[in-house]
Amino acid sequence: MVDAIVSLAIEKLGAFIAQEVNILLEVKDNLRWLKDELRYLQSSVRSAESRLEEEQIRNWVEDVRDVANDAIKILSDFSAHQEEYAAPKRGILDRVRGCVCVCNREVMLYDIGKEIESLKRRIEVIKNRRNEYRIDNILATPNKQQKERTLLRITAINNQVEVVGFEDDFKILKAELDSKDLALKVISIHGMGGLGKTSLATKLYNSSELRNFDTRAKVCVSNEYNIKDVLKRIVTSFMGAQYEQKLSTMDEYHLLQHLPELLQSQGRYLVLIDDIWDIKVWDQIKIAFPNQKNRSRIIITTRNKKVAEMADGKCFVHQLRFLTEDESWELFCKRAEPTIQNLKKLGREMVGKCRGLPLAIVVLSGLLSHNMSYEYWSKVKEHIWRHLKDDDLSPQIGEILSLSYNDLSPQMKDCFLYLARYPEDHVIDLDELKRLWIAEEFISEAEEGEGVIMEDLAEDCLNELINRNLLQVNDLRWNGQVQGCRVHDLVRDLAIKKAKEHKLLVVLESGKHHPEHIHLLEGQPRHVIYNEIGEYLKLVERRFDALLVRSLAVVNYLSGKYELEEMKLVCARFKNLKVLDMTSVHSEVIPEEIGDLVHLKYLGLMGHEEYSTIPIDIPASIGRLKKLQTLHGRRSTDYTVPREICELHELRHLAINVTGSLNIGTHQTKLQTLGVIEYKEWMKIYTDNLTNLHTLSIYDKGGREEAYSYTLESVSNLTSLQTFIHFGSIKIATLKPLSYCNRLRSVDLFGTLKDPSELRHLPDSITDLSLRESKFTEDPMPTLGSLSNLTALRLDNVYRGNKMVCSENGFPSLQILILEEFINLEELEVGDGAFPSLKQFQTYHCRNLKKIPVQLAERVSPWVR
Repeated sequence: MVDAIVSLAIEKLGAFIAQEVNILLEVKDNLRWLKDELRYLQSSVRSAESRLEEEQIRNWVEDVRDVANDAIKILSDFSAHQEEYAAPKRGILDRVRGCVCVCNREVMLYDIGKEIESLKRRIEVIKNRRNEYRIDNILATPNKQQKERTLLRITAINNQVEVVGFEDDFKILKAELDSKDLALKVISIHGMGGLGKTSLATKLYNSSELRNFDTRAKVCVSNEYNIKDVLKRIVTSFMGAQYEQKLSTMDEYHLLQHLPELLQSQGRYLVLIDDIWDIKVWDQIKIAFPNQKNRSRIIITTRNKKVAEMADGKCFVHQLRFLTEDESWELFCKRAEPTIQNLKKLGREMVGKCRGLPLAIVVLSGLLSHNMSYEYWSKVKEHIWRHLKDDDLSPQIGEILSLSYNDLSPQMKDCFLYLARYPEDHVIDLDELKRLWIAEEFISEAEEGEGVIMEDLAEDCLNELINRNLLQVNDLRWNGQVQGCRVHDLVRDLAIKKAKEHKLLVVLESGKHHPEHIHLLEGQPRHVIYNEIGEYLKLVERRFDALLVRSLAVVNYLSGKYELEEMKLVCARFKNLKVLDMTSVHSEVIPEEIGDLVHLKYLGLMGHEEYSTIPIDIPASIGRLKKLQTLHGRRSTDYTVPREICELHELRHLAINVTGSLNIGTHQTKLQTLGVIEYKEWMKIYTDNLTNLHTLSIYDKGGREEAYSYTLESVSNLTSLQTFIHFGSIKIATLKPLSYCNRLRSVDLFGTLKDPSELRHLPDSITDLSLRESKFTEDPMPTLGSLSNLTALRLDNVYRGNKMVCSENGFPSLQILILEEFINLEELEVGDGAFPSLKQFQTYHCRNLKKIPVQLAERVSPWVR
């Protein structure tokens, strides 16, 4: 946090010294001195940031931060003054103004000299205090054991929802869900935050013991909700993401009509509505769930007992209890089981302080699991005993969360506190989060090593937050990998509080803050605005220097519609932004002024509220954003990209749906992600220089005569390619070009293939394979079974025959197998030794498959989209 501010000040001072030739020698020497002193102090600041819980160190670090911020402000004020008078001078009046400008400039340079003298004196005080309070001696004492860096692959198989102690609750609720009562039934689970309501409900929802439901959907409502959005997410959960486009023109009224009509044809349904705070939500949406007298069920979770009881006149209400002492210990040992007796005693004492609250227990286990020494556990126990009381549970949760936070490295603290930007119960896109961390400079290019890039380091940070239970897995991709995460309400509260305290980030919500609260913004480099931005812009205009803001995110999950003039104002005032995220903004125009934000590293583009076939033009001015690393768009929007995109040599991720031509330049060698692009446009791109491209998505509209000449030849040059996605109606001539992509791990092919023999060209590195609409006339399983590293396989309408044979000892590494739309399949034969690693098997619309082989039957899971 402070390290990043000091780095920015050093960068600004260096640039100013290089550019400003005509300044007094004394001023230049002082600027140079200030820059050097900040550089020397920076190493101590980096060490000190891991010890901010100690008051003397925290105060000293804050003094350094304030000097760095003031230096940035002084130089920013001067730059703003320069820009104001930088327009060309044409008339006599303009020339006179120009002379005045020169005089004003000299005055400002003189003032800068005086202000730098003041900063110089403050630096001397900071240096003296470092000696007086023996800061270096304190920092030299051991604090944390250095942790080795680990690369982890988070999957559904090794990260199942941990539910301990609720066996009886599970049985009771399962019996209600599976009861013979034909009427639609609502089951409510209630209890305090952190008690495990969502975990238990999710385990029920995913249970293979409840496989008789024909269709399922789940949605999280939270305290801030929009009924239209809730209904859309329910429908999409039932029908799949591809159905979302059909909902684009529907308002709340039509969605309330459409959902019951849809469910009439879906058979017996199960719905999980998680985290309801207000009974009004249920009252508004309950008419959408028809009572078809087919044993359909709805699960509700809430913290409010009254909401649980009022959900339905015949509602089954279940209150979740706290864990017993033994159950608490069992949950703790899932992550941090001690192997020696003295650790067991310490561990049991600490777990006892959690008072049976699962959230507190899993966070404590995450804190202790990475250091299993007696000394470390003793220190943690002493801290808990010193700060916790026996009579109140809430402070204890907060103290354990704070302990877990304090144990993080400075870099991890930044990454964790950044989660405060997301609204309550928001499902976080993990690729987006990692790219934001990089753009915010929490992870720097200097940390890259041989074979390790910033994105890998960001993945490490993400996995550590998940392993420490500070970030909760929300949903998974079909292949078992984590797709989205959420932050528990109590953990989010801690992140917001600490982020504000440490001046990393501040959240402003329209209607909850007034102009007199401008002090909330002071010293905060990152602003997150919920809902209306108009009020915020007025606040900034009156009393705040927008040039100090480095990051601005507009998180609008209620209305989303902004005026073009408001967006132009953002571009005009926030000249020093490195991150601008407007993906929540609904707009059909991207202002030309976006190109004025020349320091941007991350740009989240505004777009259509609903799916639309009308593309939005990215202005040519984007070519001026020379530092841009990520260009991120709304999923509901296609974008036309100007030729000037080729001038962005630092671009790493082009995460947008591209329509029309794409001019990729020969110097854009850092490009890793290329979002959805049409095949004919991809073929025009010179690919030899795309040596770092990791992810490529191609689609084809079809309808051309050369349907059988479709080639993937250009893909063979992509030696770093890891993920390849293709979808379209044109037949792929051969998969041989993929055989040259030796790092390829994930392949998703939607379209017709010649025959299963083409699959032999897939490299052995493949771990995840999805084939859709292949329409083979020959059995593909013998060929697929030879892919030695394949761990997840999804087949959707790939074979029209009535029998498939899985060869002896085939699929040695496969853990997940999904079969969809095999309408003719009657028999599935599995040879001895096949599927030795299988953990999950799903079928969908395989109506004629009457018997499932024993090797697969034990691994059957319910169909969940």
